Amino acid sequence: MKQGLFAAIVAFIFAGGSALAADLPTKAPYYKAPPPAYFSWTGFYIGAHGGVDWFHKDWDVPLTPTNIAGGCLGCPRPAGAQNDSSWLAGVQAGFNYQVSQWVFGVEAQTSWTRLRGHDTNLLIGPTVNDNSKTDNIGTIAARFGLAWDRTLFFVKGGGAWAHDRFFTAFATNPTVALQSTTDTRWGWMIGGGIEYAFWTNWSVKVEYDHLDFGRDRETLQPQPGCACLPFQYDIRQTVDLVKVGINYRFGGPISARY
Repeated sequence: MKQGLFAAIVAFIFAGGSALAADLPTKAPYYKAPPPAYFSWTGFYIGAHGGVDWFHKDWDVPLTPTNIAGGCLGCPRPAGAQNDSSWLAGVQAGFNYQVSQWVFGVEAQTSWTRLRGHDTNLLIGPTVNDNSKTDNIGTIAARFGLAWDRTLFFVKGGGAWAHDRFFTAFATNPTVALQSTTDTRWGWMIGGGIEYAFWTNWSVKVEYDHLDFGRDRETLQPQPGCACLPFQYDIRQTVDLVKVGINYRFGGPISARY
């Protein structure tokens, strides 16, 4: 009987202890906060842009056998300078790779424009004009930038091209060429700007570029109806542009920092 009473007491104690343990408050599980996230510029992107551009061209007459055959006895003699400004619109594509706050990348862009310039041909006189037209320019450049979260400051440099037409025409009939040639000229470029990611994968940028195509010799060929000979000019050309663009970057815009 004593053993039964002892067992009953032990059972009562354990039952009461379990009830008391059930009534004790439990500590909530600990969850570690996720690491802070930062904006990443890494990824491929495409976009479009628009803006303004302006060019400067110097036409010089060199002393060459071709020019002497064409009646240029007093060479060399300057032919004049040309300046013009216009709109531009185009597309771009590139790739960025971000390491810490530094962003490395490469970008290609092409722009359509309508740059036109003319001046009086000083060899012949005010009856004839020298004319220049540029309808396409482009660049292939490396980019280097400093990112401040969603803001990117960048500089760029590389190669550039311009598609040009050079021709002479009577001042009274400027659309009919006497002598003409077309050329895609290559040079170098340097520029910089600022880009801001305003929403998920979209960003907007403002950029200034300077393109320098040096001085090349262009041979203008006689056109139908002109009783004239080929003539050569040394033409120096620069183009400056300011553009506003929008880009869409492929891939996620946010990366976790651990």
